[in-house]
Amino acid sequence: MHNPLPAGSKGRFIRVFLAGICLVNLESRAAELALSGFYQGKNLFVQNPFAADRQSFCTEEVYLNDQKVMSGIKSSAYEIDLSALKVNDAVKVRIVHREGCAPKVLNPQVLRSTAVAFQFISFTVGKDAIRWNTSGEQPNSMYFVEQFISKNWLAIKTIYSKNTTNSGTYSVAPAHSAGLNRYRVKAQDQEGKVFYSREVDFSSVQETVTFYPKSVTDKITLSRAVPYEVLDVKQKTVKRGKGKEIALKELKTGVYYLTIDNRTEKFFKK
Repeated sequence: MHNPLPAGSKGRFIRVFLAGICLVNLESRAAELALSGFYQGKNLFVQNPFAADRQSFCTEEVYLNDQKVMSGIKSSAYEIDLSALKVNDAVKVRIVHREGCAPKVLNPQVLRSTAVAFQFISFTVGKDAIRWNTSGEQPNSMYFVEQFISKNWLAIKTIYSKNTTNSGTYSVAPAHSAGLNRYRVKAQDQEGKVFYSREVDFSSVQETVTFYPKSVTDKITLSRAVPYEVLDVKQKTVKRGKGKEIALKELKTGVYYLTIDNRTEKFFKK
């Protein structure tokens, strides 16, 4: 027959036992993985192995900028959603996990170590290509290659960014007119911010584009295929394109203007 516990000792035993449980729980969550940087439009992906007991997963909780965003994760991999942030916002991630195991962030490179402002590194125009390099490029940006035509900047090419987290390198075919050509590139990020490259001139030795007839029945023929624009007497664009022939049968009788080769000519539609 065992000895009975002294009066009041049962309560003390339970309190000691519970304190021991709390201590074990604290130790199992003592390890932490930290990651910081600046958001560049992409989420983080984490490999989440089993804990030492082989019955639960390693990660206990995930904190984003000191706010708990995930807990009780029961999968071998998970995604940390950063989409509520703006590009270049500071990011601080803490992954609290059990000891004896370690979650692994699979793509830490999507966070920049410093916030980098966008800029054009270089911009060149040659006979066969317009090229530019950038740094601080943001995901989902757009580039507009613009040419100065008839006293206006007109977009002749539009391309999307490569969504890199470092620099971007781009090249497009030009649309040179005979004589002096002036180009620039406009960059626009997903928040609507606009940046311009420097302006670059290029002199083309191509022969001047000619056209006939100047009194038109149904079409105009150009000496070579080039971008063109047809305007009415109110300077409203009625047709635009690129080619060697311009179909004009549908136009009403009257005076019109043809912009080709960075110049404007008048013609009459019968």
